[in-house]
Amino acid sequence: MDRPPISLDELSYRPAGKTYTLREAQTIRELDEVHRITHDSIVEAGYMPPQCGGRIISYPELDPSPLTTILVAVEEGRVIGTNSITGDGPFGLHTDRHFKAETDAIRAEGRKLVSSFRIATDPRWSARRSLALVMDMLKWSYFVAWKKYDFETMLCTFNPKHEGVYARLLAARTVKLLDVMEGDHIAAGAVMMRIDRERTPAAFVAEMEQIEARVATGSALGGYGQTIARSLA
Repeated sequence: MDRPPISLDELSYRPAGKTYTLREAQTIRELDEVHRITHDSIVEAGYMPPQCGGRIISYPELDPSPLTTILVAVEEGRVIGTNSITGDGPFGLHTDRHFKAETDAIRAEGRKLVSSFRIATDPRWSARRSLALVMDMLKWSYFVAWKKYDFETMLCTFNPKHEGVYARLLAARTVKLLDVMEGDHIAAGAVMMRIDRERTPAAFVAEMEQIEARVATGSALGGYGQTIARSLA
């Protein structure tokens, strides 16, 4: 029997055996926690000294975009991890900043594009638990990009040391490698990769089907602009 359609405005998910829930950010406070975790994780990795205010807003033009979904992992009311998905449109994609020519070349293929960016976990978590959380965030991000955006190609940027991991897990292909991302505070390189949905390995697709079977709907979670506007009402 076919499963009923998933409500795309009410996506939330608790992975089996885990104590956290993955969903969309709902409040200004949660968005602030996203910016704090982004800052703290970059500092912890040694890519940047601590910044005034302890916050980093990586792509301020994308946060308020109605095409952006800011995902969070929440445990006992505390944000412990994050990732963001944005669909291509007037605000562009995060890859336009450092990989503009390459992003435009992929646009010219006529594919439905999204980008995945700002994946981070709270450094106060142990390394073992953070790795599991990153994997759950990655799977959930792919699932949301599939169900909410019906993407054909996802563009991502990673630390080059993770290039092989994403190639094996998602059949991601390297587009371009930068030794240093000019214009940012971060002293690190980046690799742009593309994930074409039709090339996704069967094992990962099977995990998406398992998530679809387990997905639970929670309180109404619309796009970022809708939820933040409601929180200020």
